[in-house]
Amino acid sequence: MGMRCWITIIGLAFATVTYGQQFSLRQYTAIDGLPQSQVNAILEDSYGYLWIGTSGGGLARFDGKEFKVYSTLDGLLSNVVTSLFIDSKQNIWAVHPRGLSRFDGMEFKRFQASTNNERLRRVRRLVEYNDTVFMVSTPGLIGKIYQDSVYYWSRKIFPGKSIFFTHVTADHRICYYLSDSSIVTPSPQGYRRFSHAAVFGKVYNMFNHGDEVWLDTDQGMFALDLNAGSFARRTKVVDRYIVSYDPAADAYWTRDERTLFREYLAGGKIVTDTVLKDVPVMQILLDAEGNTWLGSAGNGLYRHYARDFDRCGSDQLRGVMAIEVDSDGASWIGGRGLWRIHHGKIQTYPLPNGDDDGVRTIKKAPDGALWVGSFSGLGKYHPDKNKFTWYTREHGLSSAYITALDFDESGGIWIGTTGGGLNYLIGDQFKSIASQQALGSQNIASLRYLPALKTLFIGTEFGLAQLKNGAIDAISVPEFENTTVLSLAAFRDSLLLVGSGGAGLAVVNPRDGKRRMIGPREGLPSGFVFFVAADEGSRIWVGTEKGITQLELDSALEISETRHFSHENGLTGIETNQNAYYLSHDKKYFGLIDGLYQFNGQPTRVLKSYPVHLTDIEIQYGQIPSRQFGKTLSGFFQIPESPVLPSDYNHITFHFDRVDKRYPGSVRYKYFLQNFDKTWSQPTANGHVTYGNLPPGEYVFMVLATNEEGSWDGDPLQYKLSIKEPFYRTAAFFMTVGGMLAGSLILFILVRLRRNVSRLIELEHIRQQEQESLRKEIARDFHDEMGNQLTRIINYVSLMRLTGNTGSGQDLYHKVEESAKYLYNGTRDFIWAIDPVNDDLSKLFLHIRDFGEKLFEEKNMQFRAYNEIKHKVRLPYGFSREVNLIFKEAMTNAFKHSGAQNVSLYLREFEQGFEMALEDDGAGFDPEKIKSSNGIKNIRSRAEKIESSLVLSKIDAGHGTRVQLRFTTFKKNAYDAGYQKTRSDR
Repeated sequence: MGMRCWITIIGLAFATVTYGQQFSLRQYTAIDGLPQSQVNAILEDSYGYLWIGTSGGGLARFDGKEFKVYSTLDGLLSNVVTSLFIDSKQNIWAVHPRGLSRFDGMEFKRFQASTNNERLRRVRRLVEYNDTVFMVSTPGLIGKIYQDSVYYWSRKIFPGKSIFFTHVTADHRICYYLSDSSIVTPSPQGYRRFSHAAVFGKVYNMFNHGDEVWLDTDQGMFALDLNAGSFARRTKVVDRYIVSYDPAADAYWTRDERTLFREYLAGGKIVTDTVLKDVPVMQILLDAEGNTWLGSAGNGLYRHYARDFDRCGSDQLRGVMAIEVDSDGASWIGGRGLWRIHHGKIQTYPLPNGDDDGVRTIKKAPDGALWVGSFSGLGKYHPDKNKFTWYTREHGLSSAYITALDFDESGGIWIGTTGGGLNYLIGDQFKSIASQQALGSQNIASLRYLPALKTLFIGTEFGLAQLKNGAIDAISVPEFENTTVLSLAAFRDSLLLVGSGGAGLAVVNPRDGKRRMIGPREGLPSGFVFFVAADEGSRIWVGTEKGITQLELDSALEISETRHFSHENGLTGIETNQNAYYLSHDKKYFGLIDGLYQFNGQPTRVLKSYPVHLTDIEIQYGQIPSRQFGKTLSGFFQIPESPVLPSDYNHITFHFDRVDKRYPGSVRYKYFLQNFDKTWSQPTANGHVTYGNLPPGEYVFMVLATNEEGSWDGDPLQYKLSIKEPFYRTAAFFMTVGGMLAGSLILFILVRLRRNVSRLIELEHIRQQEQESLRKEIARDFHDEMGNQLTRIINYVSLMRLTGNTGSGQDLYHKVEESAKYLYNGTRDFIWAIDPVNDDLSKLFLHIRDFGEKLFEEKNMQFRAYNEIKHKVRLPYGFSREVNLIFKEAMTNAFKHSGAQNVSLYLREFEQGFEMALEDDGAGFDPEKIKSSNGIKNIRSRAEKIESSLVLSKIDAGHGTRVQLRFTTFKKNAYDAGYQKTRSDR
């Protein structure tokens, strides 16, 4: 528990707020959610929450962002809270005029005096010794509460002695200062009592000074040793009444009748900051985060804290657009005018066309020269003459509207303009940059030259480009397409920081084009980045219309730390400007719309970071209390431990918080539900997440938060829970249902088995019939193919025997030879067709092609074959043989009767199937004559047999023949992995 000191009311007037440099005073009133403007008591719990007791508004809990109010409607005994106390179990005790309330995170328990006489004795303060709570009432009496039982409400601590005031030391020891000028402290052996009468007379004040207890007395300042019961003299540093001592800052909070001060030693002298005037302060609390909280009577709650930013310079320095520090240490400020600040003196420099044109950028060159870019042209400062030389279009600039500047290693200056594109100044000569068409714009918004890459990077309203080796090329950043690149900066030598006007920022590796996008989803408060830059520690500073954000990236370019600064941190204007920043190892300046600000750096004191914690677990949007499902309840918020939820209570909302009263807007969370989520969530400021329709299983909810430095916690908060399987998915249900279904299943199997056996017998009979039919078909085809030719050969041999060795014998020999060849080819085709390996469309095409090549070469006819099918196509049995015979017949007819010079064979795929076609440029045919042709009838019959379409047509009116076979009954089978398509047999 933080130290607490009571202050009596010291004034009744309107507040006049003043504060020393680097400190701010933030007031919280009813507008911010404070329930009442009279704050009587303040304390801080172990989670970092601030508890505020008010006079009529009840009890409030504050986490730095919002107030949670508790009143009599929630169980509080009274809405008037005069004092607060937190016990060793983290219960919150509220003291009321006629009783007490204890809050354990779930409910309030009330304590009231049993008699009317005791009710008149108001409790002033509560303390705890071991596990017993003691209360000190107004007449200086003491009461005792043990295990929710009031043993007595008001008794004298010693006969005839009253308690003047009570003090708790830094190590939580209790001191009672009694009416007889003695000090009493409880111990295991009883009360230890010692007097100060021999050392000093009166005690005006008692407060903690580090680990010691100091007493301000009529004889000076003394330190109390409770172990020895002795007093040691100490030097009183300040003269005013000491309200509290801040050991971290070595500062004293003091007051007089109307004013509150903060006093400290600096350079051997006492420095006094006036904090509040004419404000009645009721209590001061020094929290663990470096804030000092002031409770007032009528003016609400105040937070006194060290500002991260101080506004500096004159009030005339508004709308700062550019900042630079020259070689002499002078600060240059540009805006609607140009100023130089050195040794506290401000000098104004006129612009060529008046201050209305304004300064847009100020840069110091590697040689120390100072250059100013304005809408009046380009200016170079001459320190020996204390004046500028200005360059405009008359000197070679393509435009006088200068927006960006940067320098290369050869001493040249790259100049970005509005309306004139890119310029380059080397020596006294301006050079125009050719081939700027790749930029797509004549308006340059930002420039950055990287010496390590010898490349100039250019930002326009259409994105990012680069100039390398004299050529300009666009750099593809799809997220920044048609988005203005407002800022460019070097990062880790070879990387580029790119800030955009609406799409956030990117860390780009120009060598390989890889990038890391950072926007609102990653924790940036806004995607409109006015400036982005890196300091000497590789910390990235980002300026938006919502303030300034500080980022740190790890080696994988993931965000390791983030901190956001806004009006709470001293930035009154909040909105930043494009080139208005200066970063060095000891100075950091930023220009905002309302003036110039200086960053004060990190605080020297070590601040506490409170842990992230769960505040509630909601089931079904809070309709079902979650605490009934936990084994036990833990923590102040009574979170159920390892709850086991029914299967239908699977809509769960986790509420979590990490208190940061110093940087409340910088806290970010990442969460992950183990066994459900794939990855951690994106950083978010929302302190809750809902999971709906979670399946049964074991889960661990994990959440990380950023600490006071903006970095992520090392270990996440883990919370286990489980959702039970529904009854119909449990083992008992399966056993019950299985037993009930077992008999039915066995009976069904027996009936099914008998039916299947009958079906198998029937199928076997059908299969045998199909096999017999197939054998008959093969035998018939074989007989047709071979029988006729063998008969002809036999007849020719018989004739040769009868005729002897006559002249006609040679003709018969020739016929025998032809029949044998035909028999050989027919047998080969037949065997080829019945081989399943050849049931492939491409192989069928090759087989027909080979036949055609051998056939047509005998008459020197030009034959060409074209296969447009690149994938495998499976064919059913018998299909290849019929197609082969169709096209053999067609080729033979073309060979014998067409008189053609050229013959072509095509295999094509169309939308619904395939087409094989034979074309020649011969004499053509007479449609009337071929109707009765047996050959035509045969090939039509074969086409119908394989369910294909056969078309015979003339190519031209005078000559040429085309035979087209279309087959469309093909489909893809999932089990046929080696072929794309296969024909469905009907």
